[in-house]
Amino acid sequence: MPRRASLPEGKSLFFRRPLVENDSEATSAATGTPTTPEPVEHGPVRQSAIFLEERHLDWLEDRCREARRNGGRAIRKAIIIRTLLDVAMESPIDLTALRHEDDLVERIRKGLRGGS
Repeated sequence: MPRRASLPEGKSLFFRRPLVENDSEATSAATGTPTTPEPVEHGPVRQSAIFLEERHLDWLEDRCREARRNGGRAIRKAIIIRTLLDVAMESPIDLTALRHEDDLVERIRKGLRGGS
């Protein structure tokens, strides 16, 4: 399988991620004064095409709309996907000797539950 090329820092084919969360409306709950955004730490970024079913995209778009509801901030689908992957990477998901795609669902559920 060919390796994907890495993108140089600060370069992207489509979008650039901000280095600092840009929330001009952030205020301190205690003082009511504007707060300085904290830097967001990200590792090196590569772009990859992943094909999803319509139901997956619909679910992601629903979560994005849900985040904006009642005064929340907009969130991109890519952020949701990266966060889901981060949580999965922290979980003890065992895929050794996997024989069928159907087994994958149960293995991932078990891993996300902490192996119980």
